[in-house]
Amino acid sequence: MSMDEAIAKMQETGDWDFDETTRWSDADIADYERNTGLKIPGQLRAVLKSFGSNGFGRPDRHANFIATSQDNSRSVHEVQVLVADKAEFAAMYSMFIGNSAWPGQFTLPMVFFGTADGGHSHLLMDGKAEENSAVYLWERASDPYGTGNNSRGVAHVADSLYEFFSNLKPRQEL
Repeated sequence: MSMDEAIAKMQETGDWDFDETTRWSDADIADYERNTGLKIPGQLRAVLKSFGSNGFGRPDRHANFIATSQDNSRSVHEVQVLVADKAEFAAMYSMFIGNSAWPGQFTLPMVFFGTADGGHSHLLMDGKAEENSAVYLWERASDPYGTGNNSRGVAHVADSLYEFFSNLKPRQEL
């Protein structure tokens, strides 16, 4: 699946849009990586540079997905912010990793890029292996302090960001 195919599928809904003023430059990416010590995965990097912040006007109609937890349970979730803007990337890193109120409790080297479930869950990608484009979900409702000792842990959503985009559907189709 290519980025163009994934974006075309979301555009078919008539509800997906992006804010071209939020596109990332190479300098923006370098700043984020220098300030966080994380690497933005290749597929996310391409989306940030081409589209910046993006999402659906009515995510309840088009932007639902299934996550598989570490215990192999499956759950349905609704995207709120598909890809956040630069300020949100920085704020999420700062809140959960850099300046956490719970130091050392969220130790995963993840890039927070979007939200689901009314902001109670976060969409994540590997922040160390730039070639890993898998998408994960951290369900804060099950793990409110990021201690990793909850029964669900970080759930797998898709093997790639483009697959994740392509698989978004109305809830009744999941």
